[in-house]
Amino acid sequence: MKIYNLSGLPALVLFLTLLAGCNSDDVQPAPLQVLLITAHPDDETLFNLGRFQERGWRVSIALVTNGESGGVVQGIKSDYNPKRDDDILIEKDPAVGVWLTQPPDGPRLKEIVTPIDLAWQRRAEFLGSMTEHRIATVFFLSDPVRSDFEDSWDHGISHWDQEALATRLKSAAQRTQPDLIITLNPDETWAHRQHSGLGRIVKMLHAAGDFDRMGAPRPALYGLREHGWYPESQVPQIGDLRFDRAAISPVLGQTYEDYWWAATGFYLSQSSHPTWFAARVGVGLLPGYGRDDLIRRLDDGRERENLDGLFVRYAPDRTRRDQLPKSPEIIYLNN
Repeated sequence: MKIYNLSGLPALVLFLTLLAGCNSDDVQPAPLQVLLITAHPDDETLFNLGRFQERGWRVSIALVTNGESGGVVQGIKSDYNPKRDDDILIEKDPAVGVWLTQPPDGPRLKEIVTPIDLAWQRRAEFLGSMTEHRIATVFFLSDPVRSDFEDSWDHGISHWDQEALATRLKSAAQRTQPDLIITLNPDETWAHRQHSGLGRIVKMLHAAGDFDRMGAPRPALYGLREHGWYPESQVPQIGDLRFDRAAISPVLGQTYEDYWWAATGFYLSQSSHPTWFAARVGVGLLPGYGRDDLIRRLDDGRERENLDGLFVRYAPDRTRRDQLPKSPEIIYLNN
């Protein structure tokens, strides 16, 4: 630190003296803009968004479906037998008598009778988690009632209107002007078909320049790895980056794993909720996340700075984190 004797200096000389003493290396660049493109509510839990929040990065998320397909977790089987049971979770499709349940064993909170009920429930869970993450903007691409983009494991993306999807994604990118685009890994074909399918679509649009910004480099592209859910995903891929979940964030005041637990805990209806997830991991049905968060570089711009380098250059900053919005702006791109 430099010490100056400034008594008697005119104001202009004082200003110039202080300016000369500033070290430009101590000044952080402006926070980055991130656009996260996912297929379902809870897909974002595959990576720890607290790493962006602690740096004050403005994250927006474009959600393609509303997650109306699939079951509602009712609880954990107390008499689970791996020789007899396919799952330790009790999971039922929406119907009369199917209730949203507070993990691990109640109370019952809300009856989920139809897929539309489930869509609204999962959208509410998603928005709760987005508030926890201090997300800047949420883009809803599908209407809960008419389901513009079908949520389906079996059909994958075959029933999606890909032209309409491309238009809506380009609109989200134009509004956010992202430095980074993050989606789902297109190469994990053993996982949810809509995850890998969406990854392929986003990668194609990115390569075609549909997310380009005038006068700025093409946004870097990353894919979320599903390593907590599938053993196959734990096999390293080119461009993999690992980050320690057990490390403590100096801004969030907790480990990244604990932060993930709190943010993912909004998903009461889904098996991604930490209580439901841990039950499956505990009996060996899922591998679990282990010690690392994992993300993969998807584009060919590896001569540019990687995410691990950006995390070093943009140090955690409490002031910038506190400037993030308390709740996201919601934009509907389903018209």
